[in-house]
Amino acid sequence: MTEKPISGPEMAAIVQEAVDRLPGGFIIYGPNHEILLTNEQNERDFPITNLGLRNGLSYRDAICESVKDLRPDLDHEAAYAASDNIVSALERGEHVEVKTAHGTVMQVVELPLSFGGWVAVGADVTALRERERELKRLRKQAVAASEAKSAFLANMSHEIRTPLNGILGMTQLLASTDLSDEQRDHIETILDSGKTLMAILNDVLDLSKIEAGRFDISPIDNNLDHLLRRLNKLWAPRAAEKGLDLVLDIDPDMVSYLRFDPIRVRQCVSNLVSNAIKFTARGTVTITARVVPVGDGVLEASLSISDTGLGMNAETVEKLFAPFTQADASTSRQYGGTGLGLSISQKLARLMGGDIIVTSEEGQGSTFTLTFRTCEGAHVEDAPESTDVDQTGGTRWARGLAVLLVDDHPLNRKVARMFLEPLGIEVIEAVDGADALRAMQARVFDLVLLDMHMPVMDGPEVLARMRMEGSPMRDVPVIALTADSLGPDNKRYTEMGANGYIPKPIDHRELILEIGHVLEVRHGRSPMPKEAIEMKRA
Repeated sequence: MTEKPISGPEMAAIVQEAVDRLPGGFIIYGPNHEILLTNEQNERDFPITNLGLRNGLSYRDAICESVKDLRPDLDHEAAYAASDNIVSALERGEHVEVKTAHGTVMQVVELPLSFGGWVAVGADVTALRERERELKRLRKQAVAASEAKSAFLANMSHEIRTPLNGILGMTQLLASTDLSDEQRDHIETILDSGKTLMAILNDVLDLSKIEAGRFDISPIDNNLDHLLRRLNKLWAPRAAEKGLDLVLDIDPDMVSYLRFDPIRVRQCVSNLVSNAIKFTARGTVTITARVVPVGDGVLEASLSISDTGLGMNAETVEKLFAPFTQADASTSRQYGGTGLGLSISQKLARLMGGDIIVTSEEGQGSTFTLTFRTCEGAHVEDAPESTDVDQTGGTRWARGLAVLLVDDHPLNRKVARMFLEPLGIEVIEAVDGADALRAMQARVFDLVLLDMHMPVMDGPEVLARMRMEGSPMRDVPVIALTADSLGPDNKRYTEMGANGYIPKPIDHRELILEIGHVLEVRHGRSPMPKEAIEMKRA
């Protein structure tokens, strides 16, 4: 069967029907932008521009008429400048988004044709742009909610840590007095309970800091072998209380001096060892350490904690790392805890370039493996194994020191004063930053203990004024006291001008050791026994 030839007029009608069916605007221009072919959508979108072109206006003038129709608030010069920008962008082959006569947003592009004319096509992006605006609005809401949560945590942290500072501080002082065995048992129970509450608060704040993207990993040269032996020594008594053996298996060929964040590695391993001891009734908990090369000077440390405890099924393992989750409700009731330790540890491991994975079988125990990326580090002096140092590390050096204590809360000042004055330290109090500056102008201090969050003038502003060029207080050492909601940040405080920091609640021994360390670094002399200084650094 022979097909009937299509005449020119018939083909023109077919082409017109085809372009009218297109979902977007379509137009073919001649060399001078005269309209040769257009579709219905283009006519609906840009009637003023098309009318101008048919009436003999130049392309730029026709677009200018359309701009003035859509934006009557613009004067002629502004409308012409806008149309000039549109034409210039189209001539460069760029996509241009313009508003149409009926309020939609069209993305238009013009392409040159071989005979000297142009073809322009448009796509309706109204829904896309609306969705983008909605996403921006939702993101803004999410950021505001996150900031509100951070502000809430900052306030709650400060409010909780202040009474905790009083509870733990006074209990520490009471523990150093003559007590009967029963009284000492009561005091130790209060201290353990307070420290448990502090650990729960720190877990919540660590998780919030990670989720807010404000958690930094700070690798330094350190001895992984030494860190693990210390942790083994720390947890051995807890394991012995339950009749468990705590075994440390370190590869004898392992590279020990590595570059990593010892605080975060210690936190992760402690969480895993604590859980292993908690959920093991009899048998052994084993810590295994290996370091293997992965290429280009990068090493991967692998620390496995295996136990002979309860074990878990696949369903439990799958939900194990979700925040606030434990194996089941009965586990939570029997063993306690917030269910945050594993979630935080896994997030920290991933921040360090590794992960935490688990293999387990019900009744056969579990193995948690922490990995993190590292590299060889410089040899650092090992801290001594002995911890046979008195509670303050020897304090004859402290007698006669003049310390300015700056804190807006009287309870915090009372605790710190009672820690320091028995050592022969003269303590002068200031209730805010302005009060502190006045005190420093009146006399010279050996050291300033400075709260970071105060009314009138806060700690960072005090530090800024102290460290100003020419300030007589420029060289006075400062230790930051902080109940920061997202945890103390040594680097941040150092950048502010502080020489050290102590988190709240204040630990008696930690305060004395930090004062000694800061004075040693500042004055190039050791005011306390070398053993105590080395323990502080470790």
